Amino acid sequence: MRQELGEGGTAVSTNAPAEDSSPRREVLLVDAPQTRVRRPGDLVALVASALGIAFVLVLAVYAHATTQGVTEDVQSAVANTLRQVLLLPVTVLEGLVTFFVPLAVLVDRLVRRSWRSALEALGTGVAAYLLALGALWLLDNVAPSTLTRGLTITSEGATVIALNAYAAGIAGLLTAVGDRSHSRMLRWSWNLLWVVLGLSVVQGNQTLPGAVVAVLLGRSAGLGMRYASGVLHERATGIALVRGLRRAGLDPVRVVRMDPLLAGTSAQAWTVTTSSPIGYTERLRERRSDAEDHQPLRTHKEPEVTTDEPLTPADLLAAVDQEGASTADTIAPDALTDPDRVLRAASSSAALTLDVESAHRLYAVWGADGTRHDVTVLDGDRHVVGVLASVWDSVRLRGLDRRPATTLREAANRAALMSFATRAAGVRAPELVGITESRDSVLMVTEHVTGARHLDELAPSELDDTLLDQVWSQVRAAHSKGLAHRDLHAEAVLVDAMDGVWVLDWENGEIISSELSRRLDLAQLLAMLAVLVGTERALASAARVLTRDQMASMAPLLQPVAMPSQTRAAAPDHRDLLATLRTELVALVPTADVAPLQLARFSVRTVVTMTLAVAVAWVLLSWLNFEEVTAAIAGANPAWMLVAFVMGLLTYVGSAMGLVAFSPEKLKMWRTTLVQVAASVVSLVAPAGIGPAALNLRYLNKAKISTPLAVATVGLVQVSQFITTILLLVVVALVTGSAGTLSAPAPPVIAGVALVVAAIGVALLVPQLRAWLWEKAAPTLQQVWPRLVWVVSNPRRLVVGIVGNLVMTTGYVIAFGASLAAFGYQLPLTNLAITYLASNSIGAVIPSPGGIGPVEGALTGGLTLAGIPAATAVSVAVLFRVLTFWGRVPIGWAALRHLQRKDAL
Repeated sequence: MRQELGEGGTAVSTNAPAEDSSPRREVLLVDAPQTRVRRPGDLVALVASALGIAFVLVLAVYAHATTQGVTEDVQSAVANTLRQVLLLPVTVLEGLVTFFVPLAVLVDRLVRRSWRSALEALGTGVAAYLLALGALWLLDNVAPSTLTRGLTITSEGATVIALNAYAAGIAGLLTAVGDRSHSRMLRWSWNLLWVVLGLSVVQGNQTLPGAVVAVLLGRSAGLGMRYASGVLHERATGIALVRGLRRAGLDPVRVVRMDPLLAGTSAQAWTVTTSSPIGYTERLRERRSDAEDHQPLRTHKEPEVTTDEPLTPADLLAAVDQEGASTADTIAPDALTDPDRVLRAASSSAALTLDVESAHRLYAVWGADGTRHDVTVLDGDRHVVGVLASVWDSVRLRGLDRRPATTLREAANRAALMSFATRAAGVRAPELVGITESRDSVLMVTEHVTGARHLDELAPSELDDTLLDQVWSQVRAAHSKGLAHRDLHAEAVLVDAMDGVWVLDWENGEIISSELSRRLDLAQLLAMLAVLVGTERALASAARVLTRDQMASMAPLLQPVAMPSQTRAAAPDHRDLLATLRTELVALVPTADVAPLQLARFSVRTVVTMTLAVAVAWVLLSWLNFEEVTAAIAGANPAWMLVAFVMGLLTYVGSAMGLVAFSPEKLKMWRTTLVQVAASVVSLVAPAGIGPAALNLRYLNKAKISTPLAVATVGLVQVSQFITTILLLVVVALVTGSAGTLSAPAPPVIAGVALVVAAIGVALLVPQLRAWLWEKAAPTLQQVWPRLVWVVSNPRRLVVGIVGNLVMTTGYVIAFGASLAAFGYQLPLTNLAITYLASNSIGAVIPSPGGIGPVEGALTGGLTLAGIPAATAVSVAVLFRVLTFWGRVPIGWAALRHLQRKDAL
């Protein structure tokens, strides 16, 4: 007696024998031919091997005592007498590995008539040997002694680098042949190689780092060859694919590949004849001889490929799962069937209810009763792509940590569990009909939705309000049971012939979801519908289904980093779209006016910024003469240093005065000053000027000031600081020099004004540059203008704001002058102000965190142009930044903690 799934998924019993439900069928298979594939896992392993080599070499440099101690401990574990006793067997074992292991592996390849594999293995072994020799030459002639000391041994009184090139060659040969898990000979060969290398370390002929580096060099060569040349995959194809479908519960008569094939590959047609069991039905094999009575039953045997030419599925017949299958199963090319015609018919008959752009193989399967099912085939050699994508999402995004499925079976189990959970939650999603494993693949059979189309395939007139409301209702049904999708886009939503909405692609979702995941679903769905029907209709549909709290929760998450790639691609101006959605959402639900959540841990801009900062710091450090800098700093005047530090603290008061003056609500002066102090911590991780602005925005939000108004206020503060700086430069230039005479300004002033006028002229003369500048400046001006009109109508606030800006700018200039005076140098006030303001502005243009690197370099260059010696200029720039930036970080940290406890930030 066995069980089958009846209507509605209910298990029913039947007494029919397994043979009756497993008729012999001729199955039409339209698929791609078997070819060699480049496995992403090989590339990842290659990168890991290269990183491993670098790690071992760095460890040999910075942990030389540790690695040398480990090697000595290993050697001391075997006494000299025991070494002499083991000399003969060790020598025999080394000869066995160095000669017979490569020979045995190559002969095995030749016996299997795998000529290409044998040639590739031999060529890779030679390449790995030469690679190791090249590395040995570089280490011996180019690398510093600190890098090679962890790899050296003393042999016959001479110090030599112990890097066994022959061991690298053997490692490369074994790697090129294939994975050790697929061959018992490879497993034994690798074990023998490691044993010999370990004994070599014990005998003192090799160091532990040297042995590891040799093997990793060989692995790198082998993996590089495997990825460049490709390998014969272990996927379920041909007979294995059909048997897997039958074991999953189908009785297929036509199987058609639906996902796009690789470039240069065309589909072919085969006829597969099989009588393998339908369902998970086990049969014992017939005994062929009495000698097999005492042999263990094997349901899987190692694949034996006998050719290196592009294979058809028939060539894999001996390698597929033989569980209960008849040896009479056959596969043959079907010359009478036009595969292109079959593909066109399959594509036009009904839409595939799966994502054809996924990394999986997709098939449409018709059973003997005419029912169509969709099949997703998860391949083990592609699983590493999904793992890396999950790891990248976990690293890139905050608050969405989710452990990736490390094995193919685990990924399939998770996808199946999500499918069952969504159906149980009442979500209209395709039913998982069956799931099974075949070779290195997992087959997932799902129900096909007849006559369905993806949401982005519908005409605008078909997207009525009822349909939009259904989409929201389906997602809300999942959320009510704690499920989250996490990847909602237009291709994940189907509309069937009866205008019913189906939600697909739940395999990356969560069953025990967090509030943030569910809010992300809502934000993604709102953005997706806005692309299709516009922001107004999308918000109106959300308002009909969601509560006000749910509507408000979407606003902080309307960010590009939270959107699926399909949604971003469908809306090239997605940033403007999301900004419009936030604005309209705030107008619709005022409680949605909250600061955006920080989802991204870092971005491409952050990586580029950090790289530039490191490069600038490296150049600056390499240019410095530390002896001159040390001598200059040692002679600095402490009194002037104290003056510079105090004047730097005064800038906090000036910055706070400007924010208090321009704020639409009354702010406490002391608390606002503490916010400016706390900004010194944020400046460490944000580009110059951006960190304090973001913290001020957060502070104004906490003070119950709406986000648009807070943004306009912060923008007004920054614009006023810029204008005040320019006016201060002009005033300083006019009041210095010969009072009461018509003498010309100082040459630095003339040069600075000329540069500014030239830059403005170029910007106004070039139409493209003029348009670009206006595009960048227009949003800020549009936000700031109403606030500027309000401030001008309040003279007291305007005066306080201007005075605050003057206090801040003057404080920095005096602190810079005091830092210069600490080394016994002075500059005229005009030159000093221009040098500081111009250099600081130029350094802040490069978006490094806190201006670290560019600002120091610009200040140094400005002082050098002003006539200060280079060593002293560097010392002044470093001292000024220490007193006005680095030295204030502990104070800022204390202020930040205090404000957080008071819930002011």
